[in-house]
Amino acid sequence: GFLFVIIVLVPLFILVIITSWGFNPTIPTLVISIIISIIIQFFLNGTNQKTVSSFISVTITLIIFTIITFILSNNIYIHGYPEETIESISYLTYNIGINMLPLSSCIIIIGLIGTINDTSIAISSALYELHENNPKLKVKELFLSGMNIGRDILGTTTNTLFFAYLGGFMTLFIYFQDFQYNFTSIINSKIFAIEFTRIILSGISSFLIIPLTSLITT
Repeated sequence: GFLFVIIVLVPLFILVIITSWGFNPTIPTLVISIIISIIIQFFLNGTNQKTVSSFISVTITLIIFTIITFILSNNIYIHGYPEETIESISYLTYNIGINMLPLSSCIIIIGLIGTINDTSIAISSALYELHENNPKLKVKELFLSGMNIGRDILGTTTNTLFFAYLGGFMTLFIYFQDFQYNFTSIINSKIFAIEFTRIILSGISSFLIIPLTSLITT
């Protein structure tokens, strides 16, 4: 377990170094995310049909959401620091030479890695075992089985995401209440937009990976 954590942290550390040099982190983040997915899939589960199909599904999903998050970040202005955090970083220099626009989308992508990998390998493994025990199942039947399995997994994944983000939102809403934010101020707050965008994209990615993995595995 400790060795796995170290192996996963190495590519993340490399990504931090590349970003600190001033390079656009979008492509490096996608590459590092794929490398981390390789480690998660093949280091933990070995090389077989299950992990290969799962890895292909994860890679396609990461590419799609790298494009989506970059477009969203550019249009809803969630890059940079929210005004609520200005006081805590006021003693630091703002001239760091890094474009915050692609960095914000890259942070969201990194947050998707665990969820989509877990969901994908669960569906792929279940379909593989189903086919091994009943090889007479047709392609359509296998695909529908994968969708049914994914639906059950999506329920638990949604609960996990909901309670994970709920903790952060509770602190956020206490902050809003203390400073007497009205509803309009809350929904237009950058810090709220950032957290809300992460929740939405995490949910959509968890949903998209289900039919994709079911189709490719089948």
